[in-house]
Amino acid sequence: MGLVLAAACTHGRALHPRAIEFQASGARAFSRGDLDRAAGLFSLALDYEPKMATARNGLGLVALGRGDADAAEAEFRTALALHEELAEAHLNLGFIFLARDDVAEALSRFQRALAIDPGFGSARLAAGETLLRLGRTEDARWELAKLCEIEPQRAGGHAAHALVLAKLGRIAAAEDSARKALALDRDLPAAHRARAEILRRRGDPRGAADELLVVLAREPGSVNDRLTLAVSLVHAGDVAGAEREVAALEQSAPRRAEVRFVRAFVELRGERYARAVLAGRQALALRPRYPEARLVVAEALLQAGNLDEGRRELAAFADEAPVEMAAEKQQAERFLRGDSL
Repeated sequence: MGLVLAAACTHGRALHPRAIEFQASGARAFSRGDLDRAAGLFSLALDYEPKMATARNGLGLVALGRGDADAAEAEFRTALALHEELAEAHLNLGFIFLARDDVAEALSRFQRALAIDPGFGSARLAAGETLLRLGRTEDARWELAKLCEIEPQRAGGHAAHALVLAKLGRIAAAEDSARKALALDRDLPAAHRARAEILRRRGDPRGAADELLVVLAREPGSVNDRLTLAVSLVHAGDVAGAEREVAALEQSAPRRAEVRFVRAFVELRGERYARAVLAGRQALALRPRYPEARLVVAEALLQAGNLDEGRRELAAFADEAPVEMAAEKQQAERFLRGDSL
């Protein structure tokens, strides 16, 4: 999460200088990870200025740091009740919604922050990444392109832009953005994640897997990266390695649709078609509009000789395939016209 503290603001009047001092000291303590001291300092700021929205925002961040998302949400909402134009509180509240998988509400908060401050780079990055998560890839590209113009020294902006460009099949442009990100921060996980997508698109699944291992060395708890690693390992012919990754994911995130999808993909490549269909349908039960899972189910059915049902699933996939799956959609349509899959 790119959670953001807010500097003390006046709202048209002078704040007590001690409140400003305690707010700034609280922000420094929070940045050092000293949550207890930060909480005390933000509270002292509120003793001097009970309606100081930025101090409430700070207390929300402390609550999140302690793992109490409900308390954090209450503080961010209080901050916005005191000052509805506090862009940082909208952004931080958006991250809480994102963690709860309420992606649409998260996006609305990020966009509200941008309406208040169009130059707020953290909000633009969050909006771009959330649009990508919603499948609005071209909209995400537009937001991230603007971010790279606004903040050309933000490595994370170039990395996110590279990932979106790669998903759109604009590989040369994606390579350029990834190089810019790595020049600014060679260890940035997001840059290596983008490189993995570029290599995958270039037909180098082993290279993609190696890049994802770099990401996971820095962010070992990343479920999405481990999912992508499993898929890359399958494409690289390492089904046993993919099996290990999926088994670990099924322990840590058994109810995620993506985990069931990757299980289906591994079973398909292992030619266990009934298991692939079962896992794919479980993914679709958790997320009804999931074209990747639909395609795996269709292929498993066709490979198992269930042609009628397989064609129905393939037609459904062609109807819902996003722009970044244009090649797969064209292949499905050729098969449905009578060509080979």
